[in-house]
Amino acid sequence: MTRQLGVTLLELLVAIAVAAILIGIAVPALTLFVQNSRENTEADSLITSLEYARSEAVKRDADVTVCASTDGSTCSQSSNWATGWVVETATSTPTVLQVMPQLTEGNTLTASFNGDGVGNVTFQPDGFVQAAAGSGVYLTTYFTLCDSRGAKYARDIEVSATGAVQASSTPGQTLGNPSQALVCP
Repeated sequence: MTRQLGVTLLELLVAIAVAAILIGIAVPALTLFVQNSRENTEADSLITSLEYARSEAVKRDADVTVCASTDGSTCSQSSNWATGWVVETATSTPTVLQVMPQLTEGNTLTASFNGDGVGNVTFQPDGFVQAAAGSGVYLTTYFTLCDSRGAKYARDIEVSATGAVQASSTPGQTLGNPSQALVCP
């Protein structure tokens, strides 16, 4: 009697059912992983740009600005930073030092200072942030990064008056007050 190699129809159906269950579990987890990774990367890009601008201001002994940009070469003065941003020297003829592209479609990045929208953050040669509109008042600038999942997964990035850049480690909550939830547009 010869021995037949292969699998029975029943064995094949069980294997397909197990594979379908594993895929059903893995796909949502992979989607969440990709969304978290994308949001972390975008937050890190902003933090890196802000820290780069601060270090360039100190190195050049001149003001350096990080600003929202729609074209990658000039400041748009919009508080909507999702269109991208540039790091440039704050002179009469600015030199662009770094360009960051538009965020992933559906993601938003807004900046506010004392409740008002902010289109730029300027670092002085001493590393401090320039007071808003010559007000002489130095307060923290708040950035809120949101994706399609809403405020529960939003990220808070703050630039203090001294130029220190920090991000909340807990999605959906502010850095200074962990019990305060973030709000997405």
